[in-house]
Amino acid sequence: MNKKKLLATCALLLVGTGIAVGIHYWQAGKKFVYAGTLETTKIILSSKVASDIVQLPVYEGDTVQKDELLVEMSCDSYKVLAPQINNDYERALNLIKKGHISQAEFDILERNKKDNDLKLDWCRVKSPIDGIVITKFREEGEVVSPGTALLSVANPNDIWAYFYVPHDEVYRLKVGQKVIGTLPEAGDRQFTGHILKINEEAEFTPKNVQTKEERTRLVYGVKVRFDNPDLILKSGMTMESTLFDE
Repeated sequence: MNKKKLLATCALLLVGTGIAVGIHYWQAGKKFVYAGTLETTKIILSSKVASDIVQLPVYEGDTVQKDELLVEMSCDSYKVLAPQINNDYERALNLIKKGHISQAEFDILERNKKDNDLKLDWCRVKSPIDGIVITKFREEGEVVSPGTALLSVANPNDIWAYFYVPHDEVYRLKVGQKVIGTLPEAGDRQFTGHILKINEEAEFTPKNVQTKEERTRLVYGVKVRFDNPDLILKSGMTMESTLFDE
């Protein structure tokens, strides 16, 4: 090989080596980002009585307030019994004051009234929280039995994600620690979060992780709750975080 070719070959080798080193350094210097799917706490409201639905005035996606009426049932059988039960109870109040009935007899009539009043109250299903209607399982006119799911309501301010951290890194985390998350869908907008829970036992990475190698690693689930003042965060979105930033 002549001198010019030798110099050219050496130059190419040096350039190639320089590119390889540069790529390796960039990969080593880049922070590892964890990703988790956002979820909200959902409450499923079920029927406590057997009846037909006469009103279901909300739709999926509606914002509702605590104690707002969501479902009303006819409860005809309880309404028919109510006048007689109330009359018997009022009569019993007068009789027990005069000693004309026993305490046991009065207790039975009082129990009947409380039981019927409670079931009538169950006929009006109200929201237990301020939230958003996620799913309607039934419609007006349908007959339901006790335990039938009617609809679900989610609290958009209680939104969180699980991140899965290798066992040799989890020691750096603690409950209450501040976490900064970024939302790719919103131009990497940042959201403040705090660690709620660190699972006590390691597990294999969940199956939805892309690579087989990652799925065979032992990791700890770390639950992080994020602030959601503008209600931008929604269930199903992907939150990214390095977790260890203060």
